[in-house]
Order: sequence, then structure tokens, then C-alpha cells
Amino acid sequence: MKYPILLPTQKELRNGRRYLAFETVFLGYFLRLFVSLFELGWDSARLNLTFFCLNFAVTVFLFRVFLKKAVCAAVKRVLIILAAVVVGFFVYYGVTTLVGMAIVSIEPGFFNVNNRNLSSISQQHYWLTTVCAIFLVPVTEELLHRGAVFGGLRRTSRVLAYVVSTAIFAMVHISTYIGHYEPRILALCYLQYIPAGLCLAASYDLTGSIVTPMLLHAVINTVGILATR
Repeated sequence: MKYPILLPTQKELRNGRRYLAFETVFLGYFLRLFVSLFELGWDSARLNLTFFCLNFAVTVFLFRVFLKKAVCAAVKRVLIILAAVVVGFFVYYGVTTLVGMAIVSIEPGFFNVNNRNLSSISQQHYWLTTVCAIFLVPVTEELLHRGAVFGGLRRTSRVLAYVVSTAIFAMVHISTYIGHYEPRILALCYLQYIPAGLCLAASYDLTGSIVTPMLLHAVINTVGILATR
């Protein structure tokens, strides 16, 4: 059974897409420049935490009306949302496992560069990474990728909404590594994020609540963080 979907306002959609473009291209650069100019000497974990805190604060502010309505509406369908999170996780895990097996058969010894980087940071600053991955990232990325991108395009075409939001979601996770790794490796990393993008979009589309992909994203990241211990 599908439920009516709650979408951001047109103003929130416009501001969200603009901020997503800024965050993807410029925010990391400006933050590193700030740290360098003031000689703060932050390590990568502190830099990442600041990046995600800024992202979280700005995104929640931009989508504050939508988020408030979504949380209030989610209370009325909490069991449906929780069931969707459980089903969504097992679908995600199964498809991701199959994709991973296919990738390893093509590229023996393959590793996801983003996961390796996050694992390295997690081993040095476990709790900082945990806060980012479980609490900050799911809210921020779901409001931007599923709220602004998927939600905006869904009014025009559901298929286009799935394709574009998933494509951008996957690209964001490998964009900072372009030029540092072979295109072949990055292309395989890109493929690994497609199941997550599709499952997160489907959980929003089918339950009508942005809270669903937020919780599903948090569960996925929690399992990933626990795997690094």
C-alpha cells in the first residue's frame, strides 16, 4: 500500500537544490581554506565533523517547515515507517551484497575508496565519526537528495526522480576522490552506491515520509560503523 507523499515547498526545493550544488562543489574547499588561513591544525576527523555540522545546521534551517510537518505526520504512521525500514534494509543489504560480489569478480582486490577513508577516520576518532554517520549525515543527505532532488522531480516524473536522485547521491560519495584514483575504480565505487540510492528513494516514495529514508540511512550507517570496530 502506498501513502500520499509529503513534499517540500517550492521555496524549499529551490533553496535545497542551490545549497546541494554549493555544498558539493565549494563547501569543503572553503572550509579547508578557512582552517589553513587561521592555522587551526585540524585533522581530517575534526574537519569532517565541522563539515557535517555546518551541513546539518543549514539543511535543517532550509527545510524547517517541511521537516516539522514530516515529523508530525510520521507519528501517525510510525509502524508502517518502522516496517519499511526493516524491509528496506534487508533489500539494500541483499542487493549490495550481490553488486559487491559482481564487482569483485571483475576487479579482484577491489575496495571502496570512500569506505576505506571513513574506516581510517573511524579508527582514530570513533565517536566523532559515529555522530556524523548516524545522526548528522542521514538527516542532511535525505533532505537534500530525497527531499530536494527526488521530491522536486517526482512532480514531473517518478522514474526521472529515481534516476537523477540516485545518480547524484552516488556521485557525491566519490566526487572528492576524482583525480586521486583510477576512473575504473571510481566507476565501480559509484555502482556500489546505486542500491542505497534506490532503496532510500523507494522508502520515501512508498511511505510518503522523509523520516523513513532518514531512519533507513541511519541503520545502514550504523551497521557500517560497527563493522569498522
